[in-house]
Amino acid sequence: MATLYSNELKAVVVMENFLENPLNVMKENCMTVQHFNYECEHKRNEAGEIYGAINPVMLEFTVRVNSPRQARAFYKELVSNEHSNYSFLFNVTYNENQRLNTYEDGMVVNGYIVHIEENYTTAAQQDGSNTQIELSVKLLSRSVTYLGADNNYKSIFIQ
Repeated sequence: MATLYSNELKAVVVMENFLENPLNVMKENCMTVQHFNYECEHKRNEAGEIYGAINPVMLEFTVRVNSPRQARAFYKELVSNEHSNYSFLFNVTYNENQRLNTYEDGMVVNGYIVHIEENYTTAAQQDGSNTQIELSVKLLSRSVTYLGADNNYKSIFIQ
C-alpha cells in the first residue's frame, strides 16, 4: 500500500454526528471535500496554561454536490440559526453494501454555517452528469471532536 501524505488525503463530509452511528454511514450521504481549511489557536502562559479569549474558529470547506437536493441541506442549516454536526472523515473505504467500512482518522465539528458561495459547472463530467455545484461553506465552530485510533479528544470553543 502506498504512503499517503497530507496533501493527498481524501476527505468526505457527512452532515451528521458520525459517533452516534458509525456503522450506518451510506456512501450516498458522503460528499467529497475538494478543499478544507481551519485554524485553531490557544494562548498559553509560561506554565503552559491556556489564558484569555481564543479567536473564533472558522472552518472553511468546499464540496461538489450533484444535485440541488444535496445543496438544499446546507442552505437549510444556514437559515436555521441552529448549530449542527458535520463529520469529516479521511481516507474512507466502503464495503460491498456501500456503507462505510474503514477510515484513517477524522473529526466531528459542531457549529453554525455562516456563509455559502456557489459555483456551477455545466460541462459534461466524466461520470456522465451535466451539472455540478461547488459549494464553499464557512462554519463557525462550537466544538471539534478529533477521532483517534484509541480515543477521541474534544475541544470546546463556544459554550
